[in-house]
Amino acid sequence: MKFNNETHFTFSSKSTMLALAVFLLLLTETTTGWSKPEALRTTHDRGGCIAREREALLSIKAGITADPDGLLSLWRGQDCCRWEGVSCSNMTGHVIKLDLHKRDDQSSLEGEISSSLKDLQHLQHLDLGGNEDLTGPGGRLPEFLGSLGDLRYLNLSSLDFSGTVPHQLGNLTRLLYLDLRSYYGLSKELHQEDLLWLPQLSLLKHLDMSYVNLSTVIGWVDTVNKLAALEVLRLSSCSLNSTGHFVSRSNLTMLEILDISGNSIELQFKAISWVLDATSLIYLSLEYSGIYGMFPAHLGNFTSLEVLQLSGNYLKGMLPDTLTSLCRLRIFELAGNDVQGDVTVLIDRLPKCSWCQLQVLRLGHNSITGSLSDWISNVTSLTTLDLRFNKLTGPLTTGIGMLSNLIYLNLGYNQMDGLITQGHFAKLTELRHLHLSGNSFTMELNSDWIPPFTLQSLGLTSSYLGPRFPQWLKSQKNISFLYMSGTGIVDTMPGWFWTVFIGAEILDLSSNNIGGKLPATLGQMGADVLDLSSNRFTGSVQQLPQYTTELDLSSNFLSGPLPLSLWPIYIESLFLSNNYFTGTIPASLCQIQSLRYLDIGSNMITGHLPRCSEHVTSSSAMVTPNTTSPDSDSSSTMPLSMSIETLRIDNNSLSGEFPLLIQNCPELTFVDLGQNKFSGSIPEWIGQKLPQLKYLRLRSNMFSGYIPAQLKELRHLQYLDLAHNNFSGSIPRSLLNMDGMTKTTELADRDIPSGTSSGIIAVDDGDVPGGFAYYYIDSIFVVTKGQGREYIGQSIYMVSLDLSLNHLTGDIPKSIGPASGLVSMNLSLNHLTGKIPESIGSMRSLESLDLSSNQLSGEIPSRLSDLTLLSYLNLSYNKLSGRIPSGPQLDTLNPDDPTSMYIGNPGLCGPRLRKTCPGNHAAESHPKESKGGSETMPLCFGLSVGLVFGLWVVFCSLLFKKTWRVSYFLFFDEACDKMYVFVVVNWARMRRKVMATD
Repeated sequence: MKFNNETHFTFSSKSTMLALAVFLLLLTETTTGWSKPEALRTTHDRGGCIAREREALLSIKAGITADPDGLLSLWRGQDCCRWEGVSCSNMTGHVIKLDLHKRDDQSSLEGEISSSLKDLQHLQHLDLGGNEDLTGPGGRLPEFLGSLGDLRYLNLSSLDFSGTVPHQLGNLTRLLYLDLRSYYGLSKELHQEDLLWLPQLSLLKHLDMSYVNLSTVIGWVDTVNKLAALEVLRLSSCSLNSTGHFVSRSNLTMLEILDISGNSIELQFKAISWVLDATSLIYLSLEYSGIYGMFPAHLGNFTSLEVLQLSGNYLKGMLPDTLTSLCRLRIFELAGNDVQGDVTVLIDRLPKCSWCQLQVLRLGHNSITGSLSDWISNVTSLTTLDLRFNKLTGPLTTGIGMLSNLIYLNLGYNQMDGLITQGHFAKLTELRHLHLSGNSFTMELNSDWIPPFTLQSLGLTSSYLGPRFPQWLKSQKNISFLYMSGTGIVDTMPGWFWTVFIGAEILDLSSNNIGGKLPATLGQMGADVLDLSSNRFTGSVQQLPQYTTELDLSSNFLSGPLPLSLWPIYIESLFLSNNYFTGTIPASLCQIQSLRYLDIGSNMITGHLPRCSEHVTSSSAMVTPNTTSPDSDSSSTMPLSMSIETLRIDNNSLSGEFPLLIQNCPELTFVDLGQNKFSGSIPEWIGQKLPQLKYLRLRSNMFSGYIPAQLKELRHLQYLDLAHNNFSGSIPRSLLNMDGMTKTTELADRDIPSGTSSGIIAVDDGDVPGGFAYYYIDSIFVVTKGQGREYIGQSIYMVSLDLSLNHLTGDIPKSIGPASGLVSMNLSLNHLTGKIPESIGSMRSLESLDLSSNQLSGEIPSRLSDLTLLSYLNLSYNKLSGRIPSGPQLDTLNPDDPTSMYIGNPGLCGPRLRKTCPGNHAAESHPKESKGGSETMPLCFGLSVGLVFGLWVVFCSLLFKKTWRVSYFLFFDEACDKMYVFVVVNWARMRRKVMATD
């Protein structure tokens, strides 16, 4: 090449010019992606793509056993570079990209990742994400992926792999993007014992291993710290341990996104120094990681931060005042901590410079106090405001109505009150979720008011909406979740309600005074949960919603036959108690395999329970209902297993022997047959057929026979009520030796007011729309401590035994003592004999003991004084004798009438009966006498010594002091004279009065 004065340079040959042209073309292709013309392609790629790589792709296709959307059906022809999801290099023709990830509108591919993939040695981009069933029979993450040395991008997210992450991935030294995240709920688990291979990926910018089990990895912080190029790090829900969080110097200066949420790190915020050093962060999520302590002031250094998520930790106190520099903050989540202080102060510590762009503010489940003032109207960009479960008071400011971008508002379960008018919703045109439940608001809205919003969920539980049914709900046709329990409505249900809310998923209008009849179209309702309990609905129920899973119609005035002819297909919970239903329980009950909770107590149902058996023929596997009578037996039938866990049919007029239906319910934990007319004996199969049973109540029936010893096989039984029956024989020796009877149960909710019935209740869990989920709650009427009361929730599972008012004989088993968890025991009104066993003193949890009206004899065990929790005792009307034991607890029982506990036992004596025990008169004359001697003896001794000492002082003074002695005797003589005159004068007056009267 020679230079020229005119053109600056010339080419010495045509070959040089051609070489330069090719160089420029290659440079253009590399920088702009320009495709070379067909004339410039080499001879090997004019057929479409490299043959060996095409064969590899076809082998990969062969490994796909299911392609529901036909994604690979177009993999035809010679040019594989044109196949769906395949890209080739325009320069070399090699396959450099394979993208088969599952899109939102697609189905997952099934099969396995073929080993032919390693033949694509020039592959730079591999994306199989979302295909959870593409793991093959072994389910292992393939090791051969480590041989694809040109890979820059690898996405295997949401594939249901098992086993360990292969260390061969460390060979992918050019990798920039690695996504191995799994998801909670997948059947398998990917785990890793160490991350020694990870630092080899020195160019890595994006790393996501969320839901990969890293619990055994030691020093993971130090390992990650070696990846200086990292911009995105996601290790959510990896079971990360708390070791090795300190590094001398953080290299993660490029980090923009950090998510280590869902781990149990359990460290103070300030201890995570490597997090605080990453000041370039835009996104920081430490939710549910066990972080505790005060908020660090270093948070103010994250000036680029847009998303800060700290929910579900143990942070306490008030926010630091250093956050004012976070001017880019868009999302701030701090729910589920121990944040304290006034809400106005808290808001003032958020950066005011971000108010115009703050979109999400979640502060629920804390201890924030104060009231919402007009500051709320300044945060105009808010789309989500969640302050539920705090201690906010006062009215709701009308400034809330200025938030025109607000989509989600939840102020539920605070202590707020006051009026809510139309002004509170003036500009809330975008509002979709409104939840004010658990406060004491009063809604004052015009009857013709049309809201500016269209809601999807609404929670107004315990707010006052009545007395008329709110007409404005007629316009809310998109509501899927409606919670209006206890809102003071006293009205007839309008007909439009059933039409407007026909497609709603959850409808809760319980605990109001809503009347009227249920519509004939009730079966067309699409509600998954329908709760109309504790209202005034009348009439019969012709059919039930066919797709509901939770239905509660209890505590109304419904009548007619049980609406069980057309059972809902997916019903799990059905509550029809406290109504006026009549008739019998139909055999269609046996067909509902999904039913878990059934409560039809307190009605007027008669007859027998169906046996629930099915015909089985050799020619057909079809299940048909048994049409035989309930008590018939047939060799052609077999038990039909059911899923019932709770069965309540108490307080009806059901009869017959112990229901055989129960033996078809192996998952039963709660059985209440009380207050019916059942007879016969308890079957011996009960111990084998009901292995999960915890609660058995047969009270107030006509059962007879012996109490079967097979009850001991009910290992989990902890509540047994056989009272008011005709059982005879002795108490089985092993009756209280089950594991359930030795369990100590916390009765935290025992003070819940009576009148609450079993059913489904709304509980906040923060995961479903509106922040509610529905759970089942049990309640029962229990006789304990001499009175009946309603127990609800977990407290019904207190450990209790009630065998009262039967015909039991024999003695109380001495082995009764191991029931250390027993809270209440009632054996009264039987014919028990013998002594009260000393082992009762080992029942340290016992609060109520009733052995009255038996024929027990002997002395009361002194070990009863060891029962420090005992608050009720009744030993009356037996043949007990001897001294009544005393003790700190026994002496405080029934202070108003202490004798009532022991009345009817002529042989008993002691201070509490005010009856002196023979041979110990002195002791009985002093009620406060203790075992160590009289408590009054020191007092008497002190008074005697004082009296003697005082007399000697006076005597010695008179003896040695003459002037005192003279004065004393003069004073004594004068006093005697005055007394003599007084007596003589009054005697004379008395005689004169007597004589005058005569």
